[in-house]
Amino acid sequence: MRLIAEHCYQLDKSKGSNGYLVSAPGVTAVIDPGMPGGYAALLTELRDAEPVIGPVTHILLTHYDADHTRVAKQLQQTLGVPVWLGASDAAILRGDVPPPTRFRRFLARVFPTAYPAGVVELTGEQTIAEGLTAFPTPGHTPGHFAFQFGEVLFSGDAVAVSRSGELKQFYRLTISDPGQARQTEELLQARIADDGVQWICAGHNAPAKTGIR
Repeated sequence: MRLIAEHCYQLDKSKGSNGYLVSAPGVTAVIDPGMPGGYAALLTELRDAEPVIGPVTHILLTHYDADHTRVAKQLQQTLGVPVWLGASDAAILRGDVPPPTRFRRFLARVFPTAYPAGVVELTGEQTIAEGLTAFPTPGHTPGHFAFQFGEVLFSGDAVAVSRSGELKQFYRLTISDPGQARQTEELLQARIADDGVQWICAGHNAPAKTGIR
């Protein structure tokens, strides 16, 4: 794994989307562990790093898309830790509510994702552990959440991020609600400015400096 900022890493072995890890006193959280094809290598990466990062205590999912979550149940069964996911996305992943667009219903058929055990449903901004905050960022999916740890913001697919740290809308076809997605982009811009965020770590772009000093 590669160090981004103090206590924050990008995983080398997760597959599908970018996987990240936050390691601080009392918490070691994997963010978006990805697809099953990376399971064995990811587990080895986490266990090899335990002397430095400690054992994993949380699995955090920014949203329900298969490229971010499909290995979550298998990883949760192995590690025995809670999985955190936005309540609206949890309802979709469980099958209680259909995906919100025709394209997303197609994806659900092609890439079915098992619902993990031990899911903690996020319904609003809250603290997961000291210094680690979750807050809603809907639009890409109804229950999308971002996570912030100090000066590092993990944005999932709420926005796309350029190499220079500029935010823009994600691929239109995958957005569930364009109006919400635009509001979320504005929210993230404000949090970056107000909270002094130095790094933004997206689902499918390299971690980028924000330009805030």
